[in-house]
Amino acid sequence: MLLCSTGTLVYQSEPEKKLVLTVDPELSRFYRSLIPARFVCNRPKFPPHITVVRKEAIHNVRHWNRYAGQVVDFSYDPYVHHDGVYWWLNVACPRLTEIRTELGLQPWTPLVKPPSGVEWFHTTIGNCK
Repeated sequence: MLLCSTGTLVYQSEPEKKLVLTVDPELSRFYRSLIPARFVCNRPKFPPHITVVRKEAIHNVRHWNRYAGQVVDFSYDPYVHHDGVYWWLNVACPRLTEIRTELGLQPWTPLVKPPSGVEWFHTTIGNCK
């Protein structure tokens, strides 16, 4: 079962080109609160988001910033994943894949996929660092 939410596209050009979809902080806070107290789970360094583009050469630069501020629907699996360091939710969002393709990028890269390597996007809700 997937649940739905929305986020806003935020482009960054300095120091590197980066595109994220913001996530409601309450979504991250809620799922972090479900993690049993016996586990260490720190709040992530950055505000809740779904990484769309990071550390990649943009091939179709003319499309950069094209959707700045656009609200995008996404679906997420409410199962909290953990790999020993990070806690995350898997995210499905065909619109983000379309934007990556429009920018001349492959649909998936290691920085976009969750740590488990499945072909989903993800939002990190915590870490053990």
